[in-house]
Amino acid sequence: MSKKILSPVLLGALTLSLEGCYKDIDLEKYRPDPVIVVNSAVSPDSTIMASVTHTWFYAGTEAFVERYVNLSKARVELFVNDEFREIMQWKQYLPADTQNEVPDSVFMSHIKPKEGDRIKLVVSADGYQTVTAETCVPKRVPVVLAECTGVSERINPQGNIGDGYGNTIPYNYYALTYRLAFRDEKDEDNYYALTFLRQDDFYGTWYHPHIETSDPVLSENMDALDGAVGFDGMNTGACFLFTDRQIAGKQYTLSFEEWTGSYDNPDSPPLTVRLYSLSEDYYRYLFSVSQIAGSTLDEALGNLGFGEPLRVYSNVEGGTGILGACCVSEKKVKGLTPSV
Repeated sequence: MSKKILSPVLLGALTLSLEGCYKDIDLEKYRPDPVIVVNSAVSPDSTIMASVTHTWFYAGTEAFVERYVNLSKARVELFVNDEFREIMQWKQYLPADTQNEVPDSVFMSHIKPKEGDRIKLVVSADGYQTVTAETCVPKRVPVVLAECTGVSERINPQGNIGDGYGNTIPYNYYALTYRLAFRDEKDEDNYYALTFLRQDDFYGTWYHPHIETSDPVLSENMDALDGAVGFDGMNTGACFLFTDRQIAGKQYTLSFEEWTGSYDNPDSPPLTVRLYSLSEDYYRYLFSVSQIAGSTLDEALGNLGFGEPLRVYSNVEGGTGILGACCVSEKKVKGLTPSV
C-alpha cells in the first residue's frame, strides 16, 4: 500500500474548505446488529481460557459498561484436533479491586493444549449469530544462546538536559549490547515476537526497558516513511514482531541494545528476554493492532478522510476478535559491569 504525505499548507486549506460544510447525520440508522466477540490466546503453559463479549455501538446513547457486554450465559464448545472436549464454564478469574471495578471473568476449560494441537471454539448465545474460530499451537523455539557482550557509556543523541538549577549539563547513557540465537523451523512459515522485562532495583516492580536495534530481522516491520517523519514503526522498545522471511530454516543470532540512564550496579537483576513463536493468525492480529496504535500518520489522515482506514485482523467467523496461540522460551541475561 502506497502512502502520500499532504503538505501543511494543503492540509490547512482542505480543513478550512470543510469548515463551512455541516450536515446532521442520524447515526442510529447505521447501527449494526451486535455480534459476538471472542478473545483468546492459548499456550501450553496454561489451561485454555476465552473472553466472550459482544460489540458495542460507539455512537450509541447508552454508556459503555464492561459488565453489560459480557455474555456470561453463552455456550462455548471447545474442540481439540476436531474432537469435542468440553463446554467451557464462566468463572471469575480475578476479583474486583480499585483498578478493576468489574470482576475479570472468563470462560475456562480444564485442558492445556500441546504443541501442534488445533484448537477450535464454537460460541453461541441467544440473539446472536453462532461464531467459530480456529488456531494451531506452534512449536516452541529454544534459545540457543543469550548473552550480554558489552556495555559502553555514550553521549545522549537528544543533547543536554537541565540540572534543575538553570544549568545545562551533558547527559550520557549506558548501552548494553546483547546477542540471542535460535534456530528457525524449516519447511514452514514461522512468526515470532521478542519482548523484554527488567525488575527495578529499588521497588522490585517490573518494567519494559528501552531497546534499540538495527538488526535486519528485527527491523523488517519498521516503516521507512513513518521513520522519516519521526515514527519508528514497530520498534516500540518493548516488543518486536518478525517472521522467518530472511532466515527460513537457519540458525540466526539477533542483536540489540538496552539503553539505560544508569548502570553501575553489578548486582542489578538480569534482563528477562522472551522469544515467542506465534500462530499466523495471532501474528497478523498483533501486527494490525500495533499499526493502529502506533501509526500516527495513518491515523491522522484516516480521521480526516484522506487515508485508508486500518482494520484489526480477526479470525472469528460470524463475529470478531481473535483466537491465537503461542509458545515462549525465556532466558535471563546478566549484564556486564562497565569498565572504568
